[in-house]
Amino acid sequence: MLYISQKFWSPDDIAGLAEHVETIVATSARFEVVEPVEPVVLLSHTSAGAEPHDRKALVKALADLAAEKNVFLAGSTLVRSDVAGSPITLGFLIASNGDVLIETEKVSPELVNGLVTEQTSAIGKPKEFKTAKTPIGQVGILPGEDILFPHYTRSLVWKGAEVILNPTEEMADELFEARQNARIARAFENSAFVVSASAISRGENGMAVSYPCASGLSDWNGHQIGAKANEDFMKVDVYIDKLRRRRAAIFGIAPLHLRANLFADGYDKLIADQKSTPAQPKNKEEWVADARSRLDTAKAAEGTGNETEYDVLLVQTVKTMIQKTSDVRAMITENVQRSLALPSRTASNPNIRLVALSEFFMTGQGGHGYRSPITLQRLAIRYPGPEMELLSEFALKHKVYLAGSSFEIDDKLPGYVFNSAFILNDSGDLIHRYRKIQCADVWGSLPDTTPSTIYDQYLDTYGYEFLFPVTDTPIGRLGTMVCFDQAHPEIARMLVKYGAEVIIHPSSEGHGSGRRGWDIARQTRAFENVAYILSPLPGGEHFNPDSKYEHTNQMRGYTKMVNFDGSIQGELDTPGAATLSGTVDLLALRRARANPHQNLPMWDDPNVYAVDYGADVGLANNLGSGDPLDNPYRGMKPLRKVLSSYYERGIFVPPTVPSSRSLSVPGKAQPDFDKPGADSAPKPKTLADEEKMDGEYIQV
Repeated sequence: MLYISQKFWSPDDIAGLAEHVETIVATSARFEVVEPVEPVVLLSHTSAGAEPHDRKALVKALADLAAEKNVFLAGSTLVRSDVAGSPITLGFLIASNGDVLIETEKVSPELVNGLVTEQTSAIGKPKEFKTAKTPIGQVGILPGEDILFPHYTRSLVWKGAEVILNPTEEMADELFEARQNARIARAFENSAFVVSASAISRGENGMAVSYPCASGLSDWNGHQIGAKANEDFMKVDVYIDKLRRRRAAIFGIAPLHLRANLFADGYDKLIADQKSTPAQPKNKEEWVADARSRLDTAKAAEGTGNETEYDVLLVQTVKTMIQKTSDVRAMITENVQRSLALPSRTASNPNIRLVALSEFFMTGQGGHGYRSPITLQRLAIRYPGPEMELLSEFALKHKVYLAGSSFEIDDKLPGYVFNSAFILNDSGDLIHRYRKIQCADVWGSLPDTTPSTIYDQYLDTYGYEFLFPVTDTPIGRLGTMVCFDQAHPEIARMLVKYGAEVIIHPSSEGHGSGRRGWDIARQTRAFENVAYILSPLPGGEHFNPDSKYEHTNQMRGYTKMVNFDGSIQGELDTPGAATLSGTVDLLALRRARANPHQNLPMWDDPNVYAVDYGADVGLANNLGSGDPLDNPYRGMKPLRKVLSSYYERGIFVPPTVPSSRSLSVPGKAQPDFDKPGADSAPKPKTLADEEKMDGEYIQV
């Protein structure tokens, strides 16, 4: 059982802390009657005390307390550091026998309670992320604002963490809700539990000051069990085997399928481009100097355009899915014309400078009954091409920037089909292309090509910078990502590292129980990057135009525009074709980025975590066979190998009782790769061949 404390504690009063822990132990004894286990107690962070304590002596006192009360004890506090005697925040986890399992120094600065402090942090240094086994699962600790930095959580999960403990000191301000959402997003992104503890009353200058309830547990479905009022502690049953069954299901588990090594190369480049080793400030004056230096760097990345406030129009499209017997070019033209008809009514408004269309607005998600490399080749277009000419005419006619996405054929990489995003300028010129990096191809269910699949060939053709293009325009620095990309914080952060201010996110998201996690992650992408997120989504689709029944399938709208502070500016809470208008205010965004307490990306140093992304984790690059018609992810074979490796290395723990649910990709039966000869099945070369292989490909 987990107990989350909201009670203030002081290193100067270990006896008072012992009384509090004793109360928790007494409560635990009334519940743990069948199979008594040691409770895990998470304390809040405390910075109070006459002066920072000696690290060794304080940890010893806490260890004695844990052993005396027979509890696992976790939290964080200020101790004297080895850096010029400055205090530093130390996170700790102590076993019920008094063994010290984890000691970890906080990396991020004091952003919530004031940057100008007489203390240091472990910022800018490679960090050894540590985890330990407890009665509630494998645990890691991220003190304070460290939970707001997504790479730290990812690194902990790759070291085996199932439960991330976040002892912190929260306060009420305009970003309080965004920070709470970020904790939920960390759980969603990593298929993990995130647990935070923050005291609701803290001693300051001899007085008790009240603070908001910010303690609770978040899970991977986007749910949060939070403290309700001023209770001293809350009891939470952490069902760890449910998490382990979820991870074993493979589908949608980002720590398995993230293209980690692709990002590692980018982090190495960012580190190499640094003019000097990041500082480790030790006092108020040094924090101020470091903040100013980092802000100067951020200022240099601002867009150079003179249009700093304008309106955008997000188009929620309804498209017709292309079938095997369809006239593909005619149906694409029809879908494009339908998508442009609605915004054409208002796009000429002089305040509207950007129009964005949803993912798959031309074709639907894969089309004509089955998804395979062959069918995607039928659906893909070229940039430029006749379909793009229609879009170019619209942009020129209405004097707007126009963004969207499609399946794309690139003649420089013949035979491969990419899920690509594009931007046209207000003269109709193609000024931006992006290829989706984190795609549903990882499950074999959308066999397009991602840059990682043909990584070396792709970089030989375009170079690394083409993976994360950001385009400087009169309306700001624009970047794009597509659908599933937004559930992976590494992509938006890399775009912002290259200067993005507005991230256009064409998406195609179905509804289901996991939708809340997706939406909170979207809001967190905006908050943690101080960037606008524009997400046009489909309002429905005609799966079979000849059917006498309901045509729409699973797309139900909810197009969103998210402000740079993570708040929702507008949302279409309806299915069907519609538009959503909103305003981009770059002056307000740049003002927020000039605030060192809000600009998280400026404190993000890849030195801390780059080595973890470069390890043998996630999906490897270059999994393609060299044959564009080959789908290397069929049946989730590579992901099964990654999962098996994680079990062998202790990164994941297998569930005690396996789920009865099949681990195969949803849809028709997949080949059994465990059987001899299963990989030797002939590959279809034409649509006619494909029809003879019923069951080998995923139904749309």
